[in-house]
Amino acid sequence: MDYNFFRTEDRMKRATIIVVLIAIVACALASAPAPANESSFYPARIDVVKVYSHSDGFRVIYRKGSADVADVFLPARWFVSGGKAEMVRGNDTSFPYMTVFYKDGKFDHLRLYVLADQKIRLGVYSLRLRARGSSLQRI
Repeated sequence: MDYNFFRTEDRMKRATIIVVLIAIVACALASAPAPANESSFYPARIDVVKVYSHSDGFRVIYRKGSADVADVFLPARWFVSGGKAEMVRGNDTSFPYMTVFYKDGKFDHLRLYVLADQKIRLGVYSLRLRARGSSLQRI
């Protein structure tokens, strides 16, 4: 039986070699480039209360915080192939909502998810539009 295995100097050498190997592997992993499948976009999901259609675009009323609402107008020219916006129709329980994508801290594009069978309510907004000679349409 070889009793050199139990000598203190040999155990210290082995421990040092193991620590050095672990450090080399950790440095190699830390300096590795980021995965290629990482996106440069930052998505922000926004809960939508209601979407109104207009000949010039869409008025979207969305939740701002837990109690407030705000609105935004999305021009119809954004909803073309390759444009800044895309509309997705469906019957998912999470609809309606929109996802706004930011790139380098600036707005890039958005997706508006609406119910396929959503009826547009005729309210104060529609009366204002009709007074200006416009009409609301079903989306």
